[in-house]
Amino acid sequence: MQKDNWESQPDPNLAIRIMKRSIKLVPSLTDGKGIEALDVIRHAVGLRPMREGGPRVEKEKINGIWVIHQYGHGGYGYQASYGSAKEAVALAIDLAAKERARL
Repeated sequence: MQKDNWESQPDPNLAIRIMKRSIKLVPSLTDGKGIEALDVIRHAVGLRPMREGGPRVEKEKINGIWVIHQYGHGGYGYQASYGSAKEAVALAIDLAAKERARL
């Protein structure tokens, strides 16, 4: 993760550092032969915008209509999706209960 880096082309030096860390973490990837033994198909870049201050999961009334915001998770959006969705649903249920109570 590199804040404010919008380069769309892979960085060869970063790729080498990632491969070295991967082998250090899981030596069986190359049976001790180093990064040269990795079978790399291609390198890719994923641009994943992240909200300054972290994800936003909250409710806001806009022009008299309730809106539930849920965005800004960046590169860990998939990992955070279930917990984040659970929070958004809880906000919606709370809003629905309050609206029903006023009827």
